[in-house]
Amino acid sequence: MALVKVTNLRKVYKTGELEYEALKGMSFEVEAGDMFMILGPSGSGKTTLLNCLSGIDDPTAGSIWINNVDIAKLSDDEKTKFRAENMGFVFQAYNLIDVLTAKENVALPLLARGMAEKEANERAIEVLRAHGLEHVIDKFPSQISGGERQRVAISRALAGNPKIIWADEPTGALDTKTSFMVMDFMKELNERNNQTFVIVTHDEKIVKYANAVLRIDSGQIASFERFERKKSREDVLEGEK
Repeated sequence: MALVKVTNLRKVYKTGELEYEALKGMSFEVEAGDMFMILGPSGSGKTTLLNCLSGIDDPTAGSIWINNVDIAKLSDDEKTKFRAENMGFVFQAYNLIDVLTAKENVALPLLARGMAEKEANERAIEVLRAHGLEHVIDKFPSQISGGERQRVAISRALAGNPKIIWADEPTGALDTKTSFMVMDFMKELNERNNQTFVIVTHDEKIVKYANAVLRIDSGQIASFERFERKKSREDVLEGEK
């Protein structure tokens, strides 16, 4: 079943009389439970596409339906509410707040949604423990490794039980070994909870974890593939021998 349905998506940026067409009529679907990756070179439109999909930016034309809601028809306030209730975000630079502990970082978006502090902290601890991060609950970002910081960021994105996680180059700041560890973590969550991930990346190695790969170039779809199963780190390494 399609969780995300994109039809004839276009994005045109205008500067004075100049126009630049960043997205040129894309159509595709993301199914619930996908480990869906968007791959393309720098300047191909990956980030623009992710911003439009998540409602951060408005498309020039076309439609984006998420969980049976046409997000283009939502007001700014409605989009903010819809994102908070249905989406989680993971970034290359983690975006953790240095002066907050891991628990406080995970609790922060829950507090922003109006959850009581005690309940938000309890939920943060629950999520971190469930994700094997009990040892970092009271530590600050500077006290933990890059891989642990990204896992905390993923835990934060999942704390509100979103329908979909958008991840923009989540392994871009990590070495190969740590990238595999983070991808193992996301794959486990994807398979255990049927959690939907849409991941923008340029890294061919982690693309092999996906069950669906959308390759784009110059704002257009170059290819789209679906696979029978999602690959683990062991599958990836075996395939490279």
